[in-house]
Amino acid sequence: MKKTFKNFILLVAAVAFAACDNGDEQPDAPSLGGAGGVCYVLNSGDWKSNNSSLTKYDLATGSAVQNYFELQNGRGLGNTANDIIVYGSKMYIAVAGESTIEITSLDAKSLKQINCTAQPRYFAASGGKVYVTYYDGNVARIDTATLEVDAMVAVGRNPEQLAVCGGKLYVANSGGMDYNTAVGYDKTVSVVDLATFEGVGTIEVACNPAVVATAGDVVYVASYGNYYDVPGTLQRISADGKASVVEECSNMTEFCYNSNRLYGFYSAYDENWNATVTYLSYGVKDGDVDSPWIKEAFLPAPYKVCAAGEYVCVTSSDYINDGDTYLYDTDGMLVHTIPSGLNPVKVVLVE
Repeated sequence: MKKTFKNFILLVAAVAFAACDNGDEQPDAPSLGGAGGVCYVLNSGDWKSNNSSLTKYDLATGSAVQNYFELQNGRGLGNTANDIIVYGSKMYIAVAGESTIEITSLDAKSLKQINCTAQPRYFAASGGKVYVTYYDGNVARIDTATLEVDAMVAVGRNPEQLAVCGGKLYVANSGGMDYNTAVGYDKTVSVVDLATFEGVGTIEVACNPAVVATAGDVVYVASYGNYYDVPGTLQRISADGKASVVEECSNMTEFCYNSNRLYGFYSAYDENWNATVTYLSYGVKDGDVDSPWIKEAFLPAPYKVCAAGEYVCVTSSDYINDGDTYLYDTDGMLVHTIPSGLNPVKVVLVE
């Protein structure tokens, strides 16, 4: 049980990937850096160790600068940063252990810090608003002009990632903090109408949903399972609100959407917590599966996966030492290797 709890904390305390939003175009972001732009890697650090950080990487020169947020602001991010998103001319960083959201310029200079009523988890953005899950069972809406939380809506227990599709917000409710109680994990995705910002229903999915992304008019959800006898499961939610297992690629732990494919991996654990990792990509149009999709620099112990522009980004971590971040093209060929901080969880691109 101690190992189970430790694994759960590592999974939910240091998180990855902002949800895809195909329904609206983002405002144009100004360029930063040389040809090819700049990547930022968000490093969550160790839980309760006050060592979250930001790595800046220049794609043209291949140079990395560690602790970039601290260099720009004279202070660190704090305890357990969860997610980062670029929207318009600003970056938004959720720092769960501090219950704060850092809003910065594209060169990581702090513009405002929002004090949250609960731990902020993940972001999505649409129509001039940024949406963020709070771990107490709510989604907050941030107005990108005033940089204020202007509304809240109740969803399910311990919400994780969220995605916009068809004028609605889809929110994965993990129930993760109840894993060791009679209540157990949640099994629902909440649906919020963006026009009214009110809940309009829930959809039942597999145990412990956490990862969400949009591909066209279909929402994909990965449920983590219980890390024992219920596996991680990939599901699709169709436009009519029905959830079903993706039979061609049913098992997935982490994934992202890029160029009409889902790219991710599935980690299966034995009774001694030895992991077997399988890299999978799934074509959302024709249903084909490519495994392994990584064709070079294969990582035996991936941590998180996300999309950043043309890249599919995979991070590595042993939870003790600083990790690395690997940027692949959509053919699975390694393009960049970024030395990162402790527990890198998310990559964003500023072109």
